[in-house]
Amino acid sequence: MAKQATAAGPVEGPWALPEGWRWERLPQAAAICDHLRRPINNAERLKRNEGKGPGELYPYYGATGQAGVIDGYLADGEYILLGEDGAPFLDPFKVKAYPVSGRFWVNNHAHVLMGKPHLDARLLLHWLNTIKYEPFVNGTTRLKLTQGAMMEMPVPVPPGDIQSSLASRIEDLFTEIDDGEAALARARDDLVTWRKALLRAAVTGELTADWRAANPPTETGADLLRRILVERGKRHSAKSYLDPAGLDASALPALPPAWAWTTCEVAGDVKQGRQRAPAHHAGDHMRPYLRVANVMEGRLDLRDVKTMNFTPLEYESYQLLPGDVLLNEGQSPELLGRPAIFNGEIAGACFQNTLLRFRPSPQVRSDYALVVFRRYMHAERFIRESRITTNLAHLTLGRFRAVEFPVPPIAEQAEIARRVSVAEASWDHETLGAPIASSLRQSILAAAFRGELS
Repeated sequence: MAKQATAAGPVEGPWALPEGWRWERLPQAAAICDHLRRPINNAERLKRNEGKGPGELYPYYGATGQAGVIDGYLADGEYILLGEDGAPFLDPFKVKAYPVSGRFWVNNHAHVLMGKPHLDARLLLHWLNTIKYEPFVNGTTRLKLTQGAMMEMPVPVPPGDIQSSLASRIEDLFTEIDDGEAALARARDDLVTWRKALLRAAVTGELTADWRAANPPTETGADLLRRILVERGKRHSAKSYLDPAGLDASALPALPPAWAWTTCEVAGDVKQGRQRAPAHHAGDHMRPYLRVANVMEGRLDLRDVKTMNFTPLEYESYQLLPGDVLLNEGQSPELLGRPAIFNGEIAGACFQNTLLRFRPSPQVRSDYALVVFRRYMHAERFIRESRITTNLAHLTLGRFRAVEFPVPPIAEQAEIARRVSVAEASWDHETLGAPIASSLRQSILAAAFRGELS
């Protein structure tokens, strides 16, 4: 058994504790039982487990939890396992220590601790998942908490008469957070269904039926389509002109009288980005370009923007302008067609061939086009038609050009985009608690170990 450290006068900790509390080194608060661990490779475990039933197998633990089963055990009792290497030491929201009980086997990637009687084991476990490990771990690609460094870790010890109530208070608060997370999970499931319904209603006219009643249109959908076609003809030669007369709208949802069905090729200019190649990685005309990693649903992530060489002629062809809508042309089905609007955030930006660009015509708003494309992103039929395999889908340029596009009068487009934005903002506000649950737990523990938890 490893040598256990003993107290030699007062132990200093990272902050002043309330009266009656004290700091101890970890070996004063827990017995270090690393002699109870032994590694065994997977092949040997599998061989040992052959022909054994569930009653003959025991949990096999590693740095962050159970790593399998084995036909024997090294310990029997209540213990805490603390990662030695491979644990997420620098992530304050992830577990570094976890409790085990009964008969088990542990490998050499976790330290084995047994709480001493004077400290509630629940508090010790919480502390091991709260303490900042930066001063105690070393390594570059794989951080390690050596036994020597672990023995120097301070542990706050409250007075014995409040330990049980303090641990129970932490557990009660954690239970409240767990209940809140479960409710938020249900809300997020509801949100998926609700968002599909919202987007469908937006692009079929259902969402703005009351608005149309209060704002009667001045032209029919046929009139609107003729104006779009005239503008489309002005922008393109007759050879490249795509007349949507052949579009079969019989299987499409019925639109309000002032709306018209057309195609993406008519509703705007469609283009695929520039292919990457080693020859483009250097040159006299380096330009920033956007790729799939920069295009989230409804927003751009510009934290990591790459550059490549675009000649002046290429730049003219691939330059992004404010109001362009970018869409993911491939990858997994849930990302297919993921759209966002470029609003000129990066001067001189271009785009890569993993993206498709939709530049709206004068009769189509960018924010409305974003609603249409988000609708298709969440539409099973659209995804199914673009699927290559179970896990792969691809939106080709030709397919995208022919995708049906519902066009309302431009004033109604603005109202649709506004209503979708307002509706989703209200739901986002209600679900903001989801990512902060871990932060709440850490705040509770921080207050508990400063004696501030009431």
